Amino acid sequence: MNSKKKIVTLAGVSLVATAGVVASTNEVKADTTSDNVQAAVKSQTADQQAQAKVDQAQSSVNSASQVTSAAQAQLDSANAANSAAQADVNSQQAIVNDAQAKVDAATSSVSTAQDTEVKAQQNADQASSANIQKAQDAITNQESQISKDTDAINDANKTVNDAQSAVDAAQKKVNDATTVRDNQQKNVDAANDTVKNAQAILVNSDQAKKQAQDALSQANQKVANDTTAVNNKQTDVNNAAEAKKNADEALKNANDAQTSAQKNKDAKQAIADEASAALANANTAVKDAQAKVDAINDKLESFNTITLPAGYKDDLIAYYNYFGNSNYNQAEANNLAQALLKYRDQAMSQNKFKNNLSDDRVVDIDNLNSTDRAELSQFVASLINQVRTQMGTNLVISSPAADDYAEQVSQNYNKDNWNSADNGKHDQSALNNATDQLNISWNGENMGLDQSIFTTDYTVLTDGTKLPTGNKQTINDLKHLIYDDFISMMFDDADSAWGHATNFAGIDNFAAEKQAVGFSLDKFYNTHYDLVEANQKVEENSYTLPSINALTQKLADAKDDLSIKQTDQASKQKANDDAQNALSSANQVLVAAQNDVKDKTATAQKANDNLTTAQNALATLQNQLSTDQANQKQAQTTFDSFDADLATKQANLQKATDSLKAEQGRLAIAQADLDNANKALSDANNNLAQKKQVVENDKEALKADNDKIVQLQNNLSDLQNAPKLLVAAKEQVATAQKALADAQEAYNVANDKLTNLKQTAAGTATNVSKAQQDLAEAKNNEAAAKEVLNQAQQALAELQQKEALAKQVAEEQAKLAAEKEAKDNGYHIVNNQVIDAKGNSVEGWTVKGNQIVSPTNAAVDPVVSGTTNVNVDSKGQVQPQTSVTTNGVKAVAATESANPVSTTTVQTGEQYKQQLKSNNQLPQTGNNDSAVLSLAGVALAAMLSLIGIKKREY
Repeated sequence: MNSKKKIVTLAGVSLVATAGVVASTNEVKADTTSDNVQAAVKSQTADQQAQAKVDQAQSSVNSASQVTSAAQAQLDSANAANSAAQADVNSQQAIVNDAQAKVDAATSSVSTAQDTEVKAQQNADQASSANIQKAQDAITNQESQISKDTDAINDANKTVNDAQSAVDAAQKKVNDATTVRDNQQKNVDAANDTVKNAQAILVNSDQAKKQAQDALSQANQKVANDTTAVNNKQTDVNNAAEAKKNADEALKNANDAQTSAQKNKDAKQAIADEASAALANANTAVKDAQAKVDAINDKLESFNTITLPAGYKDDLIAYYNYFGNSNYNQAEANNLAQALLKYRDQAMSQNKFKNNLSDDRVVDIDNLNSTDRAELSQFVASLINQVRTQMGTNLVISSPAADDYAEQVSQNYNKDNWNSADNGKHDQSALNNATDQLNISWNGENMGLDQSIFTTDYTVLTDGTKLPTGNKQTINDLKHLIYDDFISMMFDDADSAWGHATNFAGIDNFAAEKQAVGFSLDKFYNTHYDLVEANQKVEENSYTLPSINALTQKLADAKDDLSIKQTDQASKQKANDDAQNALSSANQVLVAAQNDVKDKTATAQKANDNLTTAQNALATLQNQLSTDQANQKQAQTTFDSFDADLATKQANLQKATDSLKAEQGRLAIAQADLDNANKALSDANNNLAQKKQVVENDKEALKADNDKIVQLQNNLSDLQNAPKLLVAAKEQVATAQKALADAQEAYNVANDKLTNLKQTAAGTATNVSKAQQDLAEAKNNEAAAKEVLNQAQQALAELQQKEALAKQVAEEQAKLAAEKEAKDNGYHIVNNQVIDAKGNSVEGWTVKGNQIVSPTNAAVDPVVSGTTNVNVDSKGQVQPQTSVTTNGVKAVAATESANPVSTTTVQTGEQYKQQLKSNNQLPQTGNNDSAVLSLAGVALAAMLSLIGIKKREY
């Protein structure tokens, strides 16, 4: 945080009291010129002091204003910095919140993964052959139970169907009983009407007879109408029957056509199925062949190669052979060693590791098994042989014995607690002991000092790849590490005198004619590449090393096979296309026939429905005709009954009453039958509901058993795949933990940054507060300085006003003195010169226009006229005088006399009064020059008094 420079403001300026001009009103003297000059000098000094104070105050104001502006600018800057800092805090807070959310999510993922791992471990612990068989038996038993559940559902559905049939039958009985009851109600109503008619006939009611006549007429008309309707409807029935016959015939023909089309389609389907099956087999064969080609291509694309730059071989051999030169020179050897470095960048650029997805399986690098070590050793041998093929040296082999030797060497290093990364040396004791232990001679060992790998946050390889931390690594990452070691040893080995390169290149004199190589990792994660003599023991069961040439030949063979299968596929495809086209045509014919059957079926059904509708309507009309004919007959009987005798009418009434009772009895029976039918229907519905519930229960049981078998099958799968699931679960835990660690690290970084930003923001806030205080202080100082300036300016103005008045008084005094001198001495102008009354030139006086100017620069009029007056002295003698007028002021100048008197005395007003009093005279115009001057002095003093010139205090 930058420190802020403090601005020191100026303190307030004190004012010094200045004395004003004081004009005395006691007396005015003609010889005041020197006093006026001294007063002017003093006034000028006071003016300069006042102006200096104003200038100093103005300078203080300017300085204070600059300080204020600087303080404001500092505050603006502090506010901007604080706003930016707070914005950074807010932005970082959002990042921290997101990072915390990711930590929470990662923590949850770790918990979930750990739960899964626990279950996977439990599953692995239970994954015995006996438990697997038990799980399989449980599935078999469950399948049997599901079969029973299915049978139970089928049986229950049958009982439901039976119960539904019973419900349908009971419903029909209810419907029939309802119809019987309703018809019987009509019979009761009719019988009741008959009784009423019989009673009306018995009393021979005219109104009843008229009603009977009307009823008979209506019945006759209704029967006539019904007969017409029945005849018309019969025609409709006949037409509908003919239409149905035609529709049925058309439907039969359509069904025959559909049957024929179906047979043709079935035949074409068989051919198409055969062609499709043949094509499927051909497609599978092509797919398999293509997969084989792709797999080989993948291997080729991911096959890691080593290419030596042009010239490298010769320079490496030259460097190695130089050690045997009889004229060996260390400087030249160093030059040869350094010359090899020129290939480094080119080699690093053209040799890049290729990742292989098939190598992404995770292994424990602290406990590599023999299979993993063998694969890694073969990878090392492949790289060495590529170099040696280009170098023209003997190839190496890879074998179980060579692997065992390398692993024994690592164990010996571990036992000796030998970390070559610390001491920079090989443990020859470990190598020799391994030779003794396994009876295998070693020729050389290259080591990659990678002790920090997998233990720090990550390890950056030469090509910039970051390998993850932890002892769980993929085979791909380990091969990448080996490749990185190999590239460094072959092309960047100057600091090791290119010993690693000569070992791998096979040009070392210690190299056996037959060599094998083994790979291992010690506990310090240093890599060991051990070259041993390939004796009979080492050569036994040697591995077939991956070869790019072999892969290339396999690829060519696979492509040939793929081409053959593609040709067969094309043939099968054409046959299938023809069969499918024929089937498609047959299907179209069948679909057309089916659509025709569908249309004809609809037509036949409609015709049948129309016939049924017409027949039902005819039956309804016929029933209505029968009912109306019966009503007609009854109406006729009723009407005829009005003509019968009394006994007959009474007998008819009795008969009608008996019939009503009989019909009412039948109605009661019909109602009872309906009640019974309704009860039977309710029972049937209850039974159906129970049967349906049984089906639902059985379905629930089946669902539960199906869910159970899925669980059992999953359990069996888990047991059968327990090792794989456990590895996957552990990997998931490791992945989740790494993700959590990464998320936590990201959170820590973000939170640390947030803390720093908050501290910065706190500092900027403090800066704002300090800047606000500095600005307030600067403004206060500026206000104080302005107040000092204001006071100084007021003091200067007042002083200047006093000086102006003092100057005016001085000028008036000088002018009065000049006028007095001119009048006293009779100054006038002769030949543009000032001449006194005696005719002498007056020194220091000049002429300006019509006026004469004194040495004090007072311009007055010269003496232009004169009158003679008399002055009575104290002795009563009369003296002649010349009265001169100048500027309207009458002055008296004494003339020469025998007894002259002084004319230079200046009297005060009080002295003049005393003189008059002593001479017993009154003042007269032109009486005495002293009186004139005294009056002028009194007037000037009065003027100054009125103006108020006095000393001012500050």
